[in-house]
Amino acid sequence: MGELIRCRWTASFEGMSRRDRQGCDYDAYLPDPLAGWDLALPADLVADLTDAEAAIRRLNNSGTSHVSLEGLARFLLRAESVASSKIEGLEAGPRRLLDAEVVLAQGGDAADRIAVEVLANVAAMEATVELGSSTDTITVDDLFAIHRTLVERSATPAIAGTVRTAQNWIGGSSYNPCSAAFVPPPSDTLDALLHDLLAYVNGDDHPALVQAAITHAQFETLHPFADGNGRTGRALIHVILRRRGLAPRFVPPISLVLATWASDYIAGLTAYRHVGAPDSPERSTGAGTWLRTFATAAHRSCNDAEAYAAKIDALDARWREQLGRVRANSAVELLLDLLPGVPVITVDSGARLIGRSEMRTGEAVNRLEAAGVLRQRNVGRQRYRVFEAADVVDLFTGLERALASPTGDTATAPPACGGYHRPRHCGCNGTQVASDAGVLRRT
Repeated sequence: MGELIRCRWTASFEGMSRRDRQGCDYDAYLPDPLAGWDLALPADLVADLTDAEAAIRRLNNSGTSHVSLEGLARFLLRAESVASSKIEGLEAGPRRLLDAEVVLAQGGDAADRIAVEVLANVAAMEATVELGSSTDTITVDDLFAIHRTLVERSATPAIAGTVRTAQNWIGGSSYNPCSAAFVPPPSDTLDALLHDLLAYVNGDDHPALVQAAITHAQFETLHPFADGNGRTGRALIHVILRRRGLAPRFVPPISLVLATWASDYIAGLTAYRHVGAPDSPERSTGAGTWLRTFATAAHRSCNDAEAYAAKIDALDARWREQLGRVRANSAVELLLDLLPGVPVITVDSGARLIGRSEMRTGEAVNRLEAAGVLRQRNVGRQRYRVFEAADVVDLFTGLERALASPTGDTATAPPACGGYHRPRHCGCNGTQVASDAGVLRRT
């Protein structure tokens, strides 16, 4: 049954305040396994979930009018990755990310470490989506690989792909769990709980969107890593959406909405963590609170994606009008298809991405620059020459602003997580662990 386990905390190091050195009793939460859960949901929630799944299917089955489906897919995946990082407190504007990406691609050293860590989240999300479409069974090693990609460029690469061996917690003091808002399961329970979670991921006991939401909530409850739990848990959403065939082409940017609805997001995860018998109505009720938030966010994210696709269609039409005649399958047309998903390129990166020579690509870039589609900039200490589709960057920035606006928010949600940060956490013996909890607490 879902229960609170009473534990004792004893500090064993000096250098802290008297209060932080004090021991205490605290309650760690042990969730029910997911196997065999007969989840009971009210009819109106089932209807909301069905509508949200229909919106995801519609997003994936439409968009054929847009010339660059690959560019749209790349953009949506990037938007999802960036928003997931934002929830974690890792925030970098679009141009910071694009500039850091160029520097790294050129073999340089990007000084913007936050941008580099967010880019690792982008890479992890890309790998996750590929994993979801390339294998029938997701293993613990696959989960570790996703986490490794996420944190190998962070400040704590040593923890990459490694399950925590110490207690962590959310909120309260950085030095002990005495005043924590939530304490995940003890580390010695994680192996069985992770195997149960992955058995659920690989099954089909519940509809795809329900499965994705429950997987994310259970993973965040386990909090099995010393850092990167939120990003890994949100990546799992897309493993399921792709694996179950609900999102074969376009990943709806659900985290874009959840980043804006921070209070609802946290409240939903909190409601999910019931205490009581595994077949109790309260367990389903708590899960239903989370599922309602998740379904609404999924539906909203599809609407945002479709609106962005329509704007890209209009932008593409304007570009072509500025250019005049564009030959089919030419380097110019291939770059036009690429730019919605990769709005900052160099001549050599563009050549690699469109499969044309650097000479042909350079000629195409020059034509696009002359027509006002691209503009030249220099980035990094090495002053790399890049070409930016500023209209695309502005569209992405506008989408972020729209989501953070009062009209695009719920009545209870604060603006875009600005009042949250990731707390440090400590080992069971009181030895401080230099890493972040990976979820949010209010400051």
